[in-house]
Amino acid sequence: MPPVKIDLVRIGRIILCLILFLSASSTFAFAERPFIVTERALPLERGRYRFDGGMEIMRFSASKGRTVFSTSLKYGQIQNLEFGVLTSYIFGKDNQDHFSQLGDLFLTTKIRFLKGRAANPLSISGKTFIKLPTAGYNASSNTSGQADVGFVAIASKTFTSVTTHLNFGYVFIGKSPREVSPQKDTVLSSLGFDFKTSERLVDLVCEIFGQIDRGSAISNGRWSILFGGAYQAEPDIYLDTGFQFSLNHNMPDRSFHIGITHFFS
Repeated sequence: MPPVKIDLVRIGRIILCLILFLSASSTFAFAERPFIVTERALPLERGRYRFDGGMEIMRFSASKGRTVFSTSLKYGQIQNLEFGVLTSYIFGKDNQDHFSQLGDLFLTTKIRFLKGRAANPLSISGKTFIKLPTAGYNASSNTSGQADVGFVAIASKTFTSVTTHLNFGYVFIGKSPREVSPQKDTVLSSLGFDFKTSERLVDLVCEIFGQIDRGSAISNGRWSILFGGAYQAEPDIYLDTGFQFSLNHNMPDRSFHIGITHFFS
């Protein structure tokens, strides 16, 4: 029997990702960094992994804020199909009360239906996600203690140095018996832009995100805008940062994001 070769580097990467994965992730932001919500239509290649880790500091008011440490691990199962797992840990302040807790767990699937080509650089994909209520019910951190299911349509199109990503989705919100005013199902929409700069290693991004409860007016939705960028530190490692600003009173006044993305096989 030939000797078994052990890839210690690969094993070390997986162990590192698992350690970080068990210690953190995001409450609702499940997109690809440096975006907060927007997804790209391009899934991972077969046999490739993608690890994302980050920190988000949110300010709602002088006496209310949250810090979320987030992680996700995605895998390209076959061509045009990927699976992902996301989780988080939350630290918060609500007036004089401080809290910390594990966030909810998300299971995601993305499948590409149309691959962009030179003659028609438009890619179309669909994504589903299931939120498992590992955070339980907590009014301060806005966790319902119920499972949610969501579906998102994704379209990406490249225009020379700019790639545009349009997302539109619907989330079936689990009804919590503890809530005085149960949350309604939610419509999601986002528009993201990737800008390739003259410096090959730097990407700039912009994202506009909206979340509207079913039956509510657009003006009553939760709207925000993000400006950020990513730097390619190594061939498979990217560092990113971003600033998010509320466009109405229903979102955090502002938030700051920083993170890392690592691709490996």
